[in-house]
Amino acid sequence: MPANDLPTPKEQAPGLAKRLAALLYDSFLMIALWMVLYWPFYALIENEQLRNFLFNGAFILAVFGYYSRSWRVSGQSLGMQAWRIKLVSTDHQPVSYRQCLIRFMAATGSLVCLAGYFWMLFDKDKLTWHDRFSGTRLVKVPKNKPSKT
Repeated sequence: MPANDLPTPKEQAPGLAKRLAALLYDSFLMIALWMVLYWPFYALIENEQLRNFLFNGAFILAVFGYYSRSWRVSGQSLGMQAWRIKLVSTDHQPVSYRQCLIRFMAATGSLVCLAGYFWMLFDKDKLTWHDRFSGTRLVKVPKNKPSKT
């Protein structure tokens, strides 16, 4: 395929609805992770302030661990797999831990104020704040067509 026939980054970018759907899908997994992770802290630590502090730190690390491993290994979290979108680095290199950390922190901020996600509606390349800050982008994954036998 000639280079000028390749889709542009804007054409490869998934829409806002697909991104939010993948995030919603992943949120169910995060709720399950929260429930499983909370019980040991609840059972072992009586001091409520200490328990909450330690639990919150452990939960944030666990969520970051899940996303960074998913992004580095396959470029996709479970929600991203379901909605056929993939994280890639804009420099065509594997996604680094540094990019994962920046993306995780910026995506958290984008989610809190929602402006970071809606930014893609006005961005010429359809990038969110966390895409821009981390040097990454989401692309559509084509459907696998069954082979004719």
